[in-house]
Parts: sequence; C-alpha cells; structure tokens
Amino acid sequence: MLPLSLISIILLVGHPSNSPPPALDVLFENEHIAVVSKPGNVPCHHLEIQRGKRKRTVIQGRSSDGGDASAVIPMIQRARLAFPQHESIHLVHRLDSPTSGCLILAFSPEAAREASDALARGQKTYFALCRGNGESLQKRGVFVAEGDVKDSRGRVKTGAITEIECLYGTDGPPRRCCLVRCRPKTGYYHQIRQHLGRENHPIVGENRHRKDIKENKYWRIELGLLPQSRICLHCHRITLRRDDGDGQVDEFQYLPTDGLDIRCPLPEDMRRLLELTRFADEALDLMG
Repeated sequence: MLPLSLISIILLVGHPSNSPPPALDVLFENEHIAVVSKPGNVPCHHLEIQRGKRKRTVIQGRSSDGGDASAVIPMIQRARLAFPQHESIHLVHRLDSPTSGCLILAFSPEAAREASDALARGQKTYFALCRGNGESLQKRGVFVAEGDVKDSRGRVKTGAITEIECLYGTDGPPRRCCLVRCRPKTGYYHQIRQHLGRENHPIVGENRHRKDIKENKYWRIELGLLPQSRICLHCHRITLRRDDGDGQVDEFQYLPTDGLDIRCPLPEDMRRLLELTRFADEALDLMG
C-alpha cells in the first residue's frame, strides 16, 4: 500500500449537468473489451494524479488548485462514464500520464486476463519525437537497448529491453530532432523514456530523464508543445495475438478470433510539431 503522503485524494462527485464528461475516443469495442485513445497528460488511474507532493482533489468539475477537472479526470473514470452498461472496468495495461495512444480496457477480470496474455504475445509500437538529429542512432539501424532502469521509487530493475529504430532526423528547422520507433519487450516504469535518455536522444518535453529545461521551454513556448508536462511519446499501434511464435495457440473466449491489430491516430499536439520538421510528409504518411 502506498504511503498516505503519496496518495492523491480524488473525489469525483458526479459531473456537473452543464458540463459533459470528457469525450472518449473508442478505437475498438465488443461486449468484453475496448481499445480507446488516451490523450496526453491524462492519468490512467486515480493514484497517478499527483503534482509533486501536493494532493489534488477534484469535486464537481473543478480541481483543488483551480484547474479544469476534465484535464485530470483519469481514464478509468472516463471509461466508467463512457461505458455505464458495464459493472466493472479493468485496465489491461497502463500508459504514463504524459504519454498518448492505445489503451486496452476489459469489462471483466476474465477478459482482462485473456487480453493481458494476448498482449504479452503481441506488441506495442510507440513513436517518439526526440531531441538530437538521430545520426548516431540511424547508423545502428534497428537495435536493442538493454540496461537497468529505475522504478518510481528509485529502485533499480534489471532486464529492461527496448527495440529502437531512428526513422528520420534533422538539424532543423525547427530544432535538432528525430523520429524514433520503439517496441518495448518488457514493461518497466518509464522504460522507453529512460532508454532513449541513455542513448542521448531524450524525448521532446522529457522532464525527468535527461531533462533540458531551456530546450523544453523553447519547444513548449515557441513551438506550442502544451501542456507543461506533456512529452512527445505516442503508443501508435497495439497487437493482441493467439500464438506465441512457437506453435502454441490459445483459443479466445473474449477477444476476436484472429486477435487484434489497432492503430491510434497521432494526437493534434504531436502532429502540429511534426508538421514543422523537414521529415513531416514522410513521418505523417507512416503514421497515417
């Protein structure tokens, strides 16, 4: 159990009648699971709503610090508002609060287990807009980054693996940056962010692992990357598979017979920044 000092207390007392709940973009849905598009800077779960050590309470559409509650209502609560016909909703996996993209929900514990197993046999594909022109990464082609990472409490975790490929890079305009495709093979805390920081190509907006306050300020203020803690990392594609690659095939009860292959459109904030780069046309074509 988390110490009380780390817990954000969230009191969601309905939604004001004159303010509709935040829209939920549904990418796939059947009677057992759904895949939705998670916006950047929206937490998955109540306990993730923290601003340093300051607690933030949401009551009747307002937050305790005067902000707009719709920006901090977590995905699990948005899902309950969007799927009121289901008694329970489970997160099959999570995305960091500043990250956008595909998020899988299940409407029963059994469906959640089946989807989690299928995801372990499948793949998540991320795109990251990173600082640096990517030249040193492109020379290595598709490569695997391995190395210890730290969890949310600073404890070292071993065995983290991320497949990395730098697709495009530029010295500007608007700045030295590159587009990187990442496929994590393990699921540790901030794994992609830590590995890219270690490769000297931290994600644009990165505020924890290899942060650069001056450079981030330029991207946020001059180029319009908002809000403050957003990073340019997007879970673009997610696949759920029946087979494990070694001939073992599971029969699905809750997922489509052939599994799932879902893509999430690039959010407007990342699209706007990519449009400023020299590789905009190629990158946007790639991501649809």
